Amino acid sequence: MSGFEGSFLGKAGRLDPASVLECGVCWWVYDPQLGDPTWQIPPGTAFTDLPEHWRCPNCDNAGTQFMVLQHRPGSDGEHQRPDTPAALVTIQQRTEELLTAYREIDRRMRSLPVYNDKLDVQVLGLRRWTGGLVGIVSTPWCMNILLLPPEGSRARIEGTVREVDFPSGCYRFVAGHLDQVGAIESCSLFSPMQDFDNPAVAAEVAMHAIDGLFQNASDEPAGTALSRRGFLRGGRESREPYTG
Repeated sequence: MSGFEGSFLGKAGRLDPASVLECGVCWWVYDPQLGDPTWQIPPGTAFTDLPEHWRCPNCDNAGTQFMVLQHRPGSDGEHQRPDTPAALVTIQQRTEELLTAYREIDRRMRSLPVYNDKLDVQVLGLRRWTGGLVGIVSTPWCMNILLLPPEGSRARIEGTVREVDFPSGCYRFVAGHLDQVGAIESCSLFSPMQDFDNPAVAAEVAMHAIDGLFQNASDEPAGTALSRRGFLRGGRESREPYTG
């Protein structure tokens, strides 16, 4: 993260790794000792090490608008983090909606040959992205990246395709609709899922994929020449051009 405009006058080099900052809009506090569970930022992450796409989990304010605190949060009884940030509540609610919708589909898929009865339905790594949410759904028949658009946005026509830019590259998403969820967009990673025999392994691959989605393409190891989707799949694809 760079270009800060807070009380350190936009000079990130002035920030100590232990610096505590608060949102200039809602006063939500970022404490490196706590990280940020909404964006799955682990404890011990300095504010200057937050990813470029990170925003305030409580009001969606840009990180450039955070101000340095001169005291530890809670030292004077003010400006403490909400017990449950609004964004985290939304993520939990949307995760449950997705699980319910895909479990209903699961009941209809069990008789099909593509169904792998060793697996189950999981929604993993759901996090904020450009006003909406992005995460991975892993099922007994497929593993997809999911985009949930911001509330109130116009739904795209089902079946239409668009390319979406992430730090790791550009990916093709197909518009769709789920009962109890609404508009979604999906990008296929695996289908079918016959190579998996353990839900824990599927979850590990899914978390690799969602983390890899936000890794800059320039950070890929030199000489690998993997396709973008191969990169998200942990390098399991052959070296061939990306075809979506």
